Amino acid sequence: MRSTVKKRIIKITVLAFCGIGVLCLIALSVAVFLILPPTSSEEIVNFEVPVGSSSQTIAKRLVEQNLIRSEYAFRLIVKHRGTGKRLRAGTYTLQRNMALWHIVDEFEKGQVNLVCWTVPEGLTVSAIAELWETTGYGAAAAFREAAESECLLEQFGLQDKSVEGYLFPNTYKFAKGTTAEQAVEMMLEEFKQRWTEKFDEDAQNLGLTQHEVVTLASVIEKEAQVKSERPRIAGVFHNRLKKKWRLQADPTVLYALGNPKRLLTRADLKVDSPYNTYAHRGLPPGPIANPGIGSIIAALRPEKTDYFYFVAIGEGKHHFSKTLSEHNRMIRKIRRASK
Repeated sequence: MRSTVKKRIIKITVLAFCGIGVLCLIALSVAVFLILPPTSSEEIVNFEVPVGSSSQTIAKRLVEQNLIRSEYAFRLIVKHRGTGKRLRAGTYTLQRNMALWHIVDEFEKGQVNLVCWTVPEGLTVSAIAELWETTGYGAAAAFREAAESECLLEQFGLQDKSVEGYLFPNTYKFAKGTTAEQAVEMMLEEFKQRWTEKFDEDAQNLGLTQHEVVTLASVIEKEAQVKSERPRIAGVFHNRLKKKWRLQADPTVLYALGNPKRLLTRADLKVDSPYNTYAHRGLPPGPIANPGIGSIIAALRPEKTDYFYFVAIGEGKHHFSKTLSEHNRMIRKIRRASK
C-alpha cells in the first residue's frame, strides 16, 4: 500500500517537473522568438530617433518599421540594461536582420549618422540663423534666441548681448536633431579652440583686447574679397587707428542699417549709430560679422605699410593710396571708366 502511494507521488512529481520544464521551454522559445529579427533581409534602414523620444515611442516605431517583433521585449531589455535614459536622438543605420539586442547595442553606442553644415566666413548671426532654417535644421528665431542666451554669453566670457563675431565659420558635423543652442555652443567652442595663447600675446603687443581684435577682424572680413589683401587692409585700418582717424568702412554703415541689399547713399553715411565709422572715430562697439581665422590673423599681424586709403577697383580687388589726393584721383578714374 505504502509502496503504491510512494510510486504515485514520484510519478506526479516527475510529471510536474516535466510540465514545468515544458513551460520553461515554451517561455524560452517565445523569448528567443521575440528577440530574433522579423526577417532575414539584409536591407539597410535609416531609423530616426527624434529629440525627446521615450523608449515606448521608439519601440512602437521599430515595430511599425518591421525591425523588431515586440515593443514589450524592447522596453524590457532597455530597462534592464539602463539604456532607456541614454537614448541619443539622431539617425541610426540598422539592418532588418539585426537581432533585438544588436539594435539596442547600436542605440547604446550612440553612433548616429552625422550631417554636415557649412557656415561661410563673414556672415552675421542673423544670416547664420537664416542658413540654419533654410538647411532644414530648425527655426531661425530659435537660433537667434540661442545667440542671445545669457548662460552661453557668461559661459564663454562674452560681454555683448549677442555672440556676434564669435561663431566660428567652419564645416560642422552633428547628429540630426541637434538643437540651435547646441549648434551655437559648438561654434563658440570652436572659436575658443582656435584662439591661441599666441593670439593673446599678439593682441597685447598691439594694445588691443580680444574683443577689439575680433571687431577689427570682422570689418576686414567684410572689406577683403581677395584673401591676399587681408593683411594690407588690416595695415590701413591700424594706420588710421593710430592716427585716431575715422575708419570710414562701408560695411559698418551697412551693418547699422541692417545690411540692406543695395549700394550706400550719401544719406546713409549720416546714419546715427555707433557702428557708423564715418561719424565716429575708432572701432565700432562690436563685431559686424563672424570672421574667419584669416581675418583674425590679419588683424593681429597687419602688413606694415604707409597706406591710409583703399578703394574697390573690381573683381574683389582694391587700389591702395598713401594720400587723400591720390585716393580721390583713383575714385575719379573709376567713375569715369564706369560711365
